[in-house]
Amino acid sequence: MAERTLRINRPVDEVWERLQKVRTWEGIGGLHKLRDPVHDVSGDLTAFMFSLKTPLGTVNDEATVSPTGRAGRQSMAVRAQAKGIKVTVTLSLDPRGEAATEALFAINAEGTTFLTGPLASALGKVLESGIDKEAERMQQRLESE
Repeated sequence: MAERTLRINRPVDEVWERLQKVRTWEGIGGLHKLRDPVHDVSGDLTAFMFSLKTPLGTVNDEATVSPTGRAGRQSMAVRAQAKGIKVTVTLSLDPRGEAATEALFAINAEGTTFLTGPLASALGKVLESGIDKEAERMQQRLESE
């Protein structure tokens, strides 16, 4: 699992609000063409559709989103599964005063079958090598106006 700590110059409530917008997640963990967001009655993101380019063609599928923690606002995990590979992107939020948030940002890939294990391992290495770029992209999105 690749992970980085982000220092976001926004209060935790603003960060949480931005995480509910599907465009915040565009391109993170290889997910593209995000669309059709689903929100629960409190406005929290619970799912969205995505496209993922693979050597076997483009896969269209649904990612699930799971908020956890106090009042559901301490962390968020996005899980996408396609062609036997599950990618999970997690952000765990920690308020740092009234105007900043620290977030543990992690990306993991795993195979869901014996045959996809080696492919997931290779994808995990690619995600790990790109974690700095992914973390920077997420931080910029969470701080932008």
